Amino acid sequence: MSSNIRITKVCQFCNNEFTAKTIKTRFCSLACGSKSYKKRSADNKKEAARLQREAVNNAEIQRLGELDFLSIDEASIFIGISRRTLYRAISRKELKAGKCGSRTFIERSDITQFKENLHQSWTDKEEARKFPGIENCYTMSEAQIKFKVSPSALYGILKRKGILKYNYGKFVYTAKRDLDKLFNVESHE
Repeated sequence: MSSNIRITKVCQFCNNEFTAKTIKTRFCSLACGSKSYKKRSADNKKEAARLQREAVNNAEIQRLGELDFLSIDEASIFIGISRRTLYRAISRKELKAGKCGSRTFIERSDITQFKENLHQSWTDKEEARKFPGIENCYTMSEAQIKFKVSPSALYGILKRKGILKYNYGKFVYTAKRDLDKLFNVESHE
């Protein structure tokens, strides 16, 4: 005895409508079922590989945390930045390093301090980048009129002084406090 059930469903792989003969049918064809199985298998393998890499990296970072002195490669893994960035920090005297033969070593306490300084500077930059509100900002045209400068001069000054510009809607704003301080104008805040 066969069933006369006909249910309109949507294939979970290709999203096409089809008529199913059972309640449990999920795919419109054997091909879609096979492709879905292969995709799930590949995703599971990728996830397992990612978890394994993560475990190895965490173990490596844990091991590096126990050492007193780290090489440049080990320090870059420990902090999570490139070797070149570490060399730049050493040349700018932000990080103390010592040489033993041809190898460069950094003390772990210096690396932890450098890492904390990096984190603090990133959070400070994020705090500075927050939009201060329209009432506390000039549009570019308002700033040009108020300070009697051309558009190219204003943009050049903002770029040289590192003053942030905020895109909000169709206008570009700068903080009043930054421009007032730059052009030596008393603010009315």
